[in-house]
Amino acid sequence: MQVLLTGASGFVGGALLDALQGRGHRISALVRSDTARAALGGRAIPIKGDLDRPEGLAPALAQAAPDVVVHLAARIATTRDDRAIARTNTRGTEHLIQAATAAGIRRFVFTSTVVTGEADGALLQEDTPLPVASAYGRSKQASEATLFAAADRGDMEAVVLRPSHVYGPGGWFGGLVREAAAGRLLVPGSGANYWDMLHVDDLVAALLIAVEHSSPGRLYHVADDTPVRMREVFSAINAALGRRPPRSVPVWLARLIRGRPAIDAAVRSARSSNTRIKRELGWSPEHPAALPVIPALVRALVRASGRSIVAS
Repeated sequence: MQVLLTGASGFVGGALLDALQGRGHRISALVRSDTARAALGGRAIPIKGDLDRPEGLAPALAQAAPDVVVHLAARIATTRDDRAIARTNTRGTEHLIQAATAAGIRRFVFTSTVVTGEADGALLQEDTPLPVASAYGRSKQASEATLFAAADRGDMEAVVLRPSHVYGPGGWFGGLVREAAAGRLLVPGSGANYWDMLHVDDLVAALLIAVEHSSPGRLYHVADDTPVRMREVFSAINAALGRRPPRSVPVWLARLIRGRPAIDAAVRSARSSNTRIKRELGWSPEHPAALPVIPALVRALVRASGRSIVAS
């Protein structure tokens, strides 16, 4: 199968690229910079294109001629510029869908999110509207609506995955480990809020199913089996480094230091149901709980850093 991947140079994108390659798919990757091109490492054919520049997307998709588009690229939830989020995530996705329609591409797999706003610990299910309170959340919801509207018109087959907090040997989790190693990891608020977590390998497994087998027009929440408290995650990281549990700081102070978008995403409390994706696609997480995985991940990140981290 010929696959066009956006966001291939990112944390999830790189893992998915390896998995697609391992299954014998032919992969093109939309890149907008030489840095992104270099990150491919020869694993995919680079196709020049930028979500912020719609005039170049139709030629890019015509050049790639994929059977399926997998759209991962986005400005992340910690971005402080709401207009940039809307430009890239909302309008950029709309431009990509339009270009895919014009190119006659039949399947479009979109990676959305359940991390859209405060849920007060509720169990999030696909048939219930998400609480949406952030620019990032609004952008993902708008993109879902645009994609499903195109599918309803018969323009393409749409599959949407909504992962939760995706962790693994890199990304935001790697940032937490670096903060902990430097003795700067602090818990915003009480840390009693629920995190619905998902190992990157389990998200990649779900994306592979969506590319190869999923019925069109479906929406799936993707999370592991065991919601965890934020403080437990932070404490497990510190423990793996031989440190005491981290101290807490008021949420208002954390927002001043890190920015409201990042802290609001961190202190949001929610659990996510994975019942539908298990029932319909036969997916099941290889890592059903995050806490047992964290020590090995921390050790791997320490080794990858090329230096010894010793608790003070």
